[in-house]
Amino acid sequence: MSASKSLSDFFQNPADVHLGNCDKEAIHFSGQTQEGCALLAIDRDSGFLIATSENVAPFFLLKPQSLLGTHLRDLDPELARLVDQATDEVNMHEVLEYAFKKDGVSYDVVTHIQGQHRLIEFLPNQSLTPQAARTNMRICSKSCARILNAKDMAEAHQIAADATRQITGFSRVNIYRFLPDWSGEVLAESRDGQELASYLGLHFPTSDIPAQAHEMMKLVRYRAIGDVNDNNHAILSSLENGQLDLTWSVARSVSKMHTQYLRNMGVRATFNASLIHQDALWGLIAAHHTEPGLIPFDSWALMQEIGAALMLKHDQIERLESAEKVSELRKIENRFAEALRAQNDMEGVIKTLIPNLRSFLKADGFAFQYGKNTHVCGATPPANVIRDLTEWARGNHETADQFQTTALHREWPTGAAHKDTACGVLIQPIAVHRVCQLIWFRGPIARKVKWAGKPEKNKVKGRLTPRASFDVWVQEHSDEALPWQEADLSSAREVFTEFLDILASQLLLKEENAYLRQFAASAVHDIKAPLRGISTALEIMREEDFEADVVKETHMIAEGSAKRLLKLSSGLLELTAVSNSKLDFKPTQLQAVIEDACSLLAHDIDQTGAKIQIAVPGVIQANGQLLLRLFLNLIQNALKYHDPARALAISIDVAEQTDSYLEIAVSDTGVGISQKYAERVFKPLMRLHSQCDIEGSGLGLPICARIAEAHDGKIYLDDAYSDGARFLIRLSSPPGSAVLH
Repeated sequence: MSASKSLSDFFQNPADVHLGNCDKEAIHFSGQTQEGCALLAIDRDSGFLIATSENVAPFFLLKPQSLLGTHLRDLDPELARLVDQATDEVNMHEVLEYAFKKDGVSYDVVTHIQGQHRLIEFLPNQSLTPQAARTNMRICSKSCARILNAKDMAEAHQIAADATRQITGFSRVNIYRFLPDWSGEVLAESRDGQELASYLGLHFPTSDIPAQAHEMMKLVRYRAIGDVNDNNHAILSSLENGQLDLTWSVARSVSKMHTQYLRNMGVRATFNASLIHQDALWGLIAAHHTEPGLIPFDSWALMQEIGAALMLKHDQIERLESAEKVSELRKIENRFAEALRAQNDMEGVIKTLIPNLRSFLKADGFAFQYGKNTHVCGATPPANVIRDLTEWARGNHETADQFQTTALHREWPTGAAHKDTACGVLIQPIAVHRVCQLIWFRGPIARKVKWAGKPEKNKVKGRLTPRASFDVWVQEHSDEALPWQEADLSSAREVFTEFLDILASQLLLKEENAYLRQFAASAVHDIKAPLRGISTALEIMREEDFEADVVKETHMIAEGSAKRLLKLSSGLLELTAVSNSKLDFKPTQLQAVIEDACSLLAHDIDQTGAKIQIAVPGVIQANGQLLLRLFLNLIQNALKYHDPARALAISIDVAEQTDSYLEIAVSDTGVGISQKYAERVFKPLMRLHSQCDIEGSGLGLPICARIAEAHDGKIYLDDAYSDGARFLIRLSSPPGSAVLH
């Protein structure tokens, strides 16, 4: 059984969103059903009714309040039997084979599970005959095929709009796309006449759809409003807080701000189907009608199928565009590799080839940050501003591998002074511990945007109300750059991966360690071959019809190999980055750095039950990020190589301290390391255990050694310690600096 999804999850993470007044409305706790729709809710375990809409009296000839606490089978045995047979899958709507008719109106009975409750909803079905239903299914099937065979997305959008209007019989259907700032644009339209205005090509402001509505559209991918006049029915409940979660309710009433907005449009009924691309809300199929009416529930799924076909076509075109980009990238990559082999001067080759990377994404400027060096071409901000920008992006987008914007000055105040060269920015990557960053810049362009009315709400007697006018309003501005397309974003990731492999190969060739020099000539660049082979195998397994067990087993092996190779690549890159970067040293509180490392490893520490004691007072001139990596590696090693026969204890304290250096001891009660391996453990790719026994790359301790060397220090194994393993790290301040106490 899958986990229940609720809009409440959105409100439980306020740090992730910046909510205005409209965004704070808990629309899933509306406490009402729409006009003409009825609702019952039962406790899943007991079957007793815990909530009912106030309009169920005509349905069951009983007062709503008297139903609370009644068992469903006592109310309607046949309905109870069908509910018992319904799926246990949560958040999935199911239409029961239940013939329910009242006052000449037939009702669809739809049920779903939300948390501990099962909701049973009655939706009027006034129009569908079996023949009409078959006709709509044929329209849907034919339209989906036409969408997938359309010559471009414009044609596909129009097919979807026309098919939706045929099925719903509504007056106007728009294909609506969300832009990165959550404003929207109408890409296609189908209308039955002039009664409703055309919105084709018009933009709608971000404020028209609040943040929680976006989340709701992603969770529940269709929504119908039969009448915008707010003649809703209250829900009576025996719940302690009186609130029934209506996240997935198909009869839930909607915000009065929204119904007023629709009335201002001249709309009486609506239907929306969400367009989801790669698990993100891409847009909507929005249908509007000039008369009240709820389309039959069976048709809701047909619109979802049309939307799914539309997004499949969108994905197909994006893949073709990405393939063309990759082909172009391969040519640049080959020229880059050939130039490196011919000239053996990486810095010089980077300078001559960065114009190709700038034009690759049709950017006005490009910067290549390599260690502490910054190479630029085209129109870019000064190098110091670029460095500040990447630091800001890293600090404000820690969970992302990429940062992109079309209006940097709106997000980063410092960017306002450089809008002409850095209005649009794409940074790949923004993660820490990387050898390089690639930054593309675009300047602002003059744009003329047609809005459906001025993008602002009105205030009436101090109360915020939806805007009343949707007349075309033209805005001219020049404070945004061309948007970065999905193909641009995926290409940036591809560029980074490909060129970083080549750079890493060249860096490793310069290493003094003979093994690394030999490895660089053969292994690093060859890592890409098995990775691509594994990726191809995974793609084939998704497409072909193999036995499930075989596919599962093969997939696990391939995935595990890929992860190991990726870890090895990352470790090698990190090793070379430490060796070749010019580092900034600042006053660093070691206790705080070690505590941060423990926080990042909290899950693994809890899993092993390890007890950690830290006593490293004082401040030292050091690079905090590198020391964080050093202690992460050492603590991870202690956790991995713990002795299962006894409790694991890890202590980190000061072993020795002078005016010129600080020596820290990291001790554990694990399986220990034989003295004969004391030197070997610090050599790259040397492991004392097989990959089958304990997973690892053989690069953790070599990275620690390089970090210690970067601090004019060293790390070594304490051969006098016999209760596990004990590493001693001696850290010196940079020349001319003293250890701070």
